[in-house]
Amino acid sequence: MKKLLIGYGLFVALIWSYFLFAYPLDSFGKSNFASLSHAMFFTTVPLDWFLLLGIIRYQSSQSRYSLTTNDGSFSFMIWFCIKLFGLYLIIKLPFDFIWYEICKAYGISQQPYADWFFDFGLSYILFCLGLLFIIILTRYLMKKFKKAWWFALWLLTIPIALFLVYIQPIWIDPLYNDFQPMEDGELKQEILKLTEDAGIEDVTLLQVNKSTETTTFNAYVNGIFGNAQIVVWDTTIQGMEKDEILFILAHEIGHYVKHHVLLGVSGYLLMSFVVLWLLAVIFRKWWGMRESSEPTNVRAIPYLLLIASLLLFLFQPISMWVSREIETSADQYAMDHTEELQPAADSFQRLAIQSQSDISPAWWIKWLRFSHPTIQERIEMVENEMKSRDN
Repeated sequence: MKKLLIGYGLFVALIWSYFLFAYPLDSFGKSNFASLSHAMFFTTVPLDWFLLLGIIRYQSSQSRYSLTTNDGSFSFMIWFCIKLFGLYLIIKLPFDFIWYEICKAYGISQQPYADWFFDFGLSYILFCLGLLFIIILTRYLMKKFKKAWWFALWLLTIPIALFLVYIQPIWIDPLYNDFQPMEDGELKQEILKLTEDAGIEDVTLLQVNKSTETTTFNAYVNGIFGNAQIVVWDTTIQGMEKDEILFILAHEIGHYVKHHVLLGVSGYLLMSFVVLWLLAVIFRKWWGMRESSEPTNVRAIPYLLLIASLLLFLFQPISMWVSREIETSADQYAMDHTEELQPAADSFQRLAIQSQSDISPAWWIKWLRFSHPTIQERIEMVENEMKSRDN
């Protein structure tokens, strides 16, 4: 464990030294906020791995009844998970709080401490409950289907994923923010005209109160099967010009028209099929080499979680690439349905300035972190379209 801590400390020192002093940050201002964001991302990525590796090594060194006991009972499994989640909280909270303080120092966040702790606690509880449900379900399927448990689990993820995407805008998002119908006015009428031209009749236009938390701008689309929503942050309405907002909303309408939410869910299900198969293969070999007990034992939980976390990280570049392709498609739709494109370029620049973002990151950062095309790529896309129209 001591070697793990020393290794992690050296890794963190190297990461922060690079991003603070050597990384070629490209932004519209003098802020180094984006560099700090990159550094914090790579600092926190391996936290789960070090925690789980530490537990696995501790388990290997213990032979008596303790946190790592061989007891496979349901009640002890729950107790084991509670302790595991407690360790995760102890590790996660300081890093999240440091990042919250950095965001406040750079003017990105203006969320009061009480609200931040509430959101953090709510997210942590929902995460733990979801992970506990997955662990219980996986152990049950392992008992029922010795070899095909991963396939049974994947089949169950299909209705679960669709259900979660359906209920998120109805039950989950309102736990964090106040949503209300978009205020009547010229902007709403212009947006309704965009939806009418796109043939959209069943989408709900909402605005969400984010100005109490952040100064950045955003809009998004979510929901499926008749509860689709286009949501605009109130910071966007207050801080951007009307034509800029309309271009952003045309982008979101593009997501809706092209069924990108369902496409994203389909991609997630395809990726989860491969990940679960690899998880079963690697777990069977790794666990079989180290343990003679049943795979449903509590001692197997850290192995499963570690393998799953590493696989998801390895597949992240693919996930980010698919997301960028979807976002590029929505950008193209917005340009095709916008006459004057200068506000589009202005909107991207304003977004980058307000969020103090890295407009042209290194390729490896782009592939690991960016779910959207870079700001530089999006501006160049608009400028190329403007030149083609002039010709």
